[in-house]
Amino acid sequence: MIHQATLARPVKFAGVGLHSGCMVHVEIFPAAPNTGIIFHRTDSALAYPVLANPFNITETSLSTAIGSGASRVSTIEHLMAAFAGLGVDNAYVRIDNGEVPILDGSAAPFVDQILIAGIVDQAAPKKFLVCKKSFEIAHGDHLIRMEPFDGLSFHCSIDFTELSPVIGKQSILTMFDDKTFSKFSEARTFCHIKDVNFMREKGLARGGSLDNAVVVDDHKVLNGEGLRFEDEFVRHKLLDCIGDLALLGGVLKGKITLRKSGHALHGEFTKNIMLHQQDYLEVHWGDYKSLGHIEKVSASAGL
Repeated sequence: MIHQATLARPVKFAGVGLHSGCMVHVEIFPAAPNTGIIFHRTDSALAYPVLANPFNITETSLSTAIGSGASRVSTIEHLMAAFAGLGVDNAYVRIDNGEVPILDGSAAPFVDQILIAGIVDQAAPKKFLVCKKSFEIAHGDHLIRMEPFDGLSFHCSIDFTELSPVIGKQSILTMFDDKTFSKFSEARTFCHIKDVNFMREKGLARGGSLDNAVVVDDHKVLNGEGLRFEDEFVRHKLLDCIGDLALLGGVLKGKITLRKSGHALHGEFTKNIMLHQQDYLEVHWGDYKSLGHIEKVSASAGL
């Protein structure tokens, strides 16, 4: 029996919002079994708790946001990726602004502090969502596909050659588990310097800096310390997808192919797969391997 998990004690974060530029304080509390991940704005009396799930997605431009009105919280993907990578099923997130702080642009600061707080098993079986039939969403050459697979694997590819040859084309193939997650949880968000200027003209990226994003021009990485990984760009795109898929509310098992995907495509995928869950996913509690009918396929690790 594999059990659900939550934090052993509360943990706090503080930092600027990437787009708002406002200082944000976040406190994450343990939550009861079968709660899921709940976000609650504390800066408005009109805000109510919002469950992180695909049907509560309100915006997918530049980040993923959930909620509505005063209850809206954006840029949740890095924190959600940390929960997924660490196996945290239940948590209550109190936040005093509308955007989760960007911190260093990756999920690593969330991961580090949650590990310090500790993670405890709960007296309830973990929920597994096992792919039993292939499903995909595609728009032109942008695609996300899920296929039956014994475990969880990702093949993620990006192509930013038109934006900057510094980013160019990158691809990664990896199994997903706690060991591989630690390798791409440190990958930072990235952008072209032209995009920074454009976003700021639109009132966005006010909190963005070389301290919380990898910034490139047409010839080089502008961050003095350079990249954390040679393929940091594609690793971060995979990190974003992990966070977005975490809104499904269970441990996904399948082979995921991503080609030039982003938050909008991820959101469309998660909403549609949940609308047709009976056709494409088999829900199991406690141990997905006991289903017994999943074809075992090998996948070489890309890390």
